[in-house]
Amino acid sequence: MTKLTIAPDKLLSEEQGLEKATRTTSRGRTAVRLNARPGLSEKAGKPKTGKRVPRQRRRPEEARELIIKAALECFGAFGFEGTSTRAVAERAEVTHTLVLYYFESKDRLWTSTIEYVLKAYLEEISQLFVDVNEHNAQSVLFVYIEKFVRLSAQYPQVHRILTMEGNSKSDRMYWVIEKFIKNMFDNVTKIIKIGQDAGRIRQCDPARLYYYIISAGGTPFTLATEYHANTGRDIFSEPEILRTIAFIYEFALP
Repeated sequence: MTKLTIAPDKLLSEEQGLEKATRTTSRGRTAVRLNARPGLSEKAGKPKTGKRVPRQRRRPEEARELIIKAALECFGAFGFEGTSTRAVAERAEVTHTLVLYYFESKDRLWTSTIEYVLKAYLEEISQLFVDVNEHNAQSVLFVYIEKFVRLSAQYPQVHRILTMEGNSKSDRMYWVIEKFIKNMFDNVTKIIKIGQDAGRIRQCDPARLYYYIISAGGTPFTLATEYHANTGRDIFSEPEILRTIAFIYEFALP
């Protein structure tokens, strides 16, 4: 299975110094977009000298993936309302028309971005939930914790996007819950209950333990700059990822 890899030092977030620019739409709503890359003016592909740089022609699969990556960065930094399809096109260095050709609307782009990140991950870990019993529940939960932490390290934008959507109770959030999260919640809490009955997992409300895992495994990566400033450690480094996994393991033990 092919995985999209974004190196930690390339992850774009508001903690890593991304700047934003605003513009007013015809409806009077202020949209937020990422500034052009260094050396470019606000119009993507136009250098400060005024000379236009031609856009590269890319294969459909490559162009679509570039748009998804750019959308993940934009939605993660500024949320749904603060992102425009034009800002995504600028960031991906493709035409706005191409974004609409592949995704039709900002709503469709948002759902496609979430699907791109979560679908393959959930298909992979769904095998964990087959034939869980009192003897393997603890080890299954530990594998789930490791995979979730590594997903959070690879895509810290997802935790931030879902936090913003959760605070607004948007239809988009209910879509994610119905399509991805509810089934995950049911499966993981079932594992926790089986492990608790066997005395292998901490006795507590299974739902609270599930959300502790989600919070402890996701939040440090969305606050990477703050974490580094206070601890002097890079949360995206392999030692820190392993320490995060181990800490959650220990908390889940009886």
